[in-house]
Amino acid sequence: MLNFDVLREINVRRCVRSWGHTLSSWSVAEWGNATVGEVGEACNIAKKLLRLRQGLPGNNKETSEASLLAELSDEIADFVIYADLWAASEGISLEDAIRKKFNKTSVKLGFDDQL
Repeated sequence: MLNFDVLREINVRRCVRSWGHTLSSWSVAEWGNATVGEVGEACNIAKKLLRLRQGLPGNNKETSEASLLAELSDEIADFVIYADLWAASEGISLEDAIRKKFNKTSVKLGFDDQL
């Protein structure tokens, strides 16, 4: 079963094995740039989806909504994976950070929804 602890353990191990460097061999800015690069790729796919759904010119007629959604899924996964490495490089638990921020926002908005 996938959870944040499993992702972190395997993600960091793969980072070292595949790229040959430790988390500390990139700066906080380099990890951030890599993460934002993946967000940018996801946003580009979202733009293409919007144009396709609105029937606007400029889209490749061969590209289906299903294929764009598959690409979007991949890019969202990429930025979560990079976000985990970015957080790991600074000793931040992604799970704890998300829980804390989600609950803080719920309280601020007066919602009972808590993680």
